[in-house]
Amino acid sequence: METKSPIQSYFQESHNAYYSIVAALPLLISYEILLMITRNPYWQVRNAADVWLREVLFLFDLTSQQATFAMIAILFILIPFVHPKYSPLKWRYFGYIILESTIYSLFFGAIIHSILHAVFLASPVQDTFLQNVALSLGAGLYEEFFFRVLLLNVLFWGLKFFLKNTTITGLISIFLAAFLFSLSHYVGALSDHFDFYSFLFRMTAGLVFTVIYFLRGFAVAAYTHALYDIWVFL
Repeated sequence: METKSPIQSYFQESHNAYYSIVAALPLLISYEILLMITRNPYWQVRNAADVWLREVLFLFDLTSQQATFAMIAILFILIPFVHPKYSPLKWRYFGYIILESTIYSLFFGAIIHSILHAVFLASPVQDTFLQNVALSLGAGLYEEFFFRVLLLNVLFWGLKFFLKNTTITGLISIFLAAFLFSLSHYVGALSDHFDFYSFLFRMTAGLVFTVIYFLRGFAVAAYTHALYDIWVFL
C-alpha cells in the first residue's frame, strides 16, 4: 500500500467539510469582535451576503446579537456530524491553510490586477483599519459561503433539470454565480457606484474563488478572499 506524503495528506484532508467548518469559526468570531471593538453601528459594515443570511434567522424573531450567537452555535453543532472518524484534527493544517491562502491571495490578485488594470475588488468604506479588516473577514466568510457553497450548488441542481449536459450546467452555474457575486456589490444603501471595470474585476475574482473552492474547499477559498481584501485596504 502506497504511503501518502505529508503534503498529499494535507491537500486531501483540508479539503473536507470538517476543516471548512472549524476554520470558519475564527473568521466569524473575529469578525464580530472587531465590530464590537470599533463600536461601529451594527449594520454599517455588513456585506449583502451577511445581511441576507441573517434575514433567515430573523424569521425566528432573533435579535441581531442573538443571530450571531445562533450562527456560532450552528457551526459547533455541525462539527461532530462532519468529523471524519478515520482522521483526527491536525491543528498544524490551519497554519498551512493560512499560508496557502496568503499565497493565492497575492498571486491571483496580482494576475487579475494585471489583466484588468488594477481595479479594486472592494472599495474601502470604513474610517479605520480595524473596520476594514472586519469587512474583509466578513466578505471572506459570508460571500464565499453564500455564493460558492449555497448559490453555486442551488444553481447547478436547479439548472440540471433543464440542461441534461453536466458540463454545460456546471459552466453556466459557475459564470452565473460569479455574475451575481459581482452584482451584489452594487446592491443596497452602502453599495459601490457601478463601474464596468470594477464589475468585470469582481466577476473575474468570483471565477478565481470558484476554482479555489472546487480544488481546495471552502476554508482556503474563504481565507484567500478575506486576505486579498485586507491587502486591498493596506
